Amino acid sequence: MIKKYLQDPKQRQIIFFLVKAVLLYTIWFISYDFFIAPNGALDACLDDFVAGHAANLLTLLGYNGSIIPGIDQTIVQINGVSMVGVGDPCNGLELFVLFAGFIICFPGNIKQKLYYIPIGIIIIYIANVIRTMLLSLIQLKAPEYLELNHHYTFTIIVYSIIFFLWMYWVNNYSALKKQPKQA
Repeated sequence: MIKKYLQDPKQRQIIFFLVKAVLLYTIWFISYDFFIAPNGALDACLDDFVAGHAANLLTLLGYNGSIIPGIDQTIVQINGVSMVGVGDPCNGLELFVLFAGFIICFPGNIKQKLYYIPIGIIIIYIANVIRTMLLSLIQLKAPEYLELNHHYTFTIIVYSIIFFLWMYWVNNYSALKKQPKQA
């Protein structure tokens, strides 16, 4: 039965995509759970970077933004008052891997992948910094809306950005992009 699917080029690409995705996910899962997370350095660094850049944006907007680094999260402050914390689930690392994994597994030119992945990660990082800054402002101005925006609004926005980055890749760089119709 598998032999039948491997004869059709489109189905073969789908199968290879799925196999690569499962292998990449397994490698990431093992690497993160057994090496990266227990060490904590990468997550702590990202927590500090995201919170620090959000605090800098707040300062640029006229608020006195600062951070308090911690063990489990880095706290963003406005005028010395704690607003939001950036912890491991919110630092963007999983989003970077999700984005990069899709691009790596999808058929396409390796050189284009090597420049598109870092550009996409930078865009996702900037979106996460803006998200953190806006959540801090929401906590300051209208704290009753923090949970709604944290769990729904900004989750939808960030995942939409990732989706559009993927679609841009598929439509402009992937090996599956639309071929011109033959006359």
